[in-house]
Amino acid sequence: MKKLYPLLAFTALLISTAFSQDLSKEEKKRLKDELKAYEKDLTGYKAKMEDIHTTLDSNDAEIKRLRDDLAYASTKQAELENKITGLEAELKDAKDENALLTGQNADNVKPEVIEKVQNNVGKGPATMSNAPQKGTVYKVQIGLYKDFNINKYFDQPRFIGYEDVDGMNRYIISFFPDEKTAHNFVSDVRKMGIKDAFVSKYVDGQRVFEKH
Repeated sequence: MKKLYPLLAFTALLISTAFSQDLSKEEKKRLKDELKAYEKDLTGYKAKMEDIHTTLDSNDAEIKRLRDDLAYASTKQAELENKITGLEAELKDAKDENALLTGQNADNVKPEVIEKVQNNVGKGPATMSNAPQKGTVYKVQIGLYKDFNINKYFDQPRFIGYEDVDGMNRYIISFFPDEKTAHNFVSDVRKMGIKDAFVSKYVDGQRVFEKH
């Protein structure tokens, strides 16, 4: 019990300090009554103090847990943001690759994407070939010739695409590995009646000049 007296003294000091402040008569009376009650029931007072300390310790533990959870959540958020950034970059590369393959304009294309497309020209999926395909498909015939043959140009898959130019549609066939092959192809398709065909050069997805 002797250990409780310093606590009571401390409580009395708090009440005395409170009295020195601007307290109403009701507040002063309530504090005096509480002090008298503590003096009569030291065991209850001790239990009350222990309960307060337990609550404080519990609150400290909860605050620490919440801080740890916050730190973990921040780490996971950073990881997810990095993953999203990576996926967005992959999506842009895929769109740029598709644009290049279909002959459409693409802005700010990374050199490695252009190199990948150039290296994969002629290495398209098995469905891009003259071999018979399973299922129902449709083909468009553009000519039927006996003594005219441009099959060599299609030993590797070619892509027919379009470009929107000031509200008009420009249709193109791509890609050719070098300018000479492209010019030879133009000469042959002009024999098919496509008189306006000519070779265009693209650098990093941008059309830089035209040559008839």
